[in-house]
Amino acid sequence: MKNKKLLLVGTAFLFVALAVAAALAFGTTQVSAQTIERQGNPNGFGTGTGTGIGTGVTGTTGYRGMGMSGYSGYGYAVTPLTSEESTALQNAILEEYGALNLYQTVIDQYGDVYPFDQIVLAEQQHVNALVRQATKYGVAVPENPGLTAETSFATLQGACQAGVDAEIADAALYDDLLPIVSAHSDLVQVFTALQSASLNYHLPAFELCN
Repeated sequence: MKNKKLLLVGTAFLFVALAVAAALAFGTTQVSAQTIERQGNPNGFGTGTGTGIGTGVTGTTGYRGMGMSGYSGYGYAVTPLTSEESTALQNAILEEYGALNLYQTVIDQYGDVYPFDQIVLAEQQHVNALVRQATKYGVAVPENPGLTAETSFATLQGACQAGVDAEIADAALYDDLLPIVSAHSDLVQVFTALQSASLNYHLPAFELCN
């Protein structure tokens, strides 16, 4: 039964990607981590490359787990971030580093196992999306500190539960960060898209393998 569910998830990658790409292209609706209302399937698969506005950086390529496709770049003046807004952006980067490091640790222990092998790629793209925003605003990009303690799991199911916990914490953090950056629509758009990816795609995938 589980294999059948995984097959259905795999065949729906493209549809999830198109849905998320459309949200980024035409605006997003903030998703609260308190409600955890999920829809769609765990893994999107974006295929677009996007185009920048003016002379800005071109959009990100599609990737598993979020399906971000055609995210526009920038070629316009931006209002500098306040100290609090800069810290919020840096905290978002550190949060995504944490998830990336955790999932890579599972892969190091168990090999390229689903869904970690796909979601770890998405987490790297989450980091990349945030780093682009930091670069645009002249905010110092924090270094990846790695995991604070050596981590291993007795079972893959235990690792999946750690993934569940990590994605819930990730989405909850964006609930706190979004009001801080509310004056910057580009940051709101990116934060909302990443939170949606955690709740709507990554979390269900980890719940399914748990």
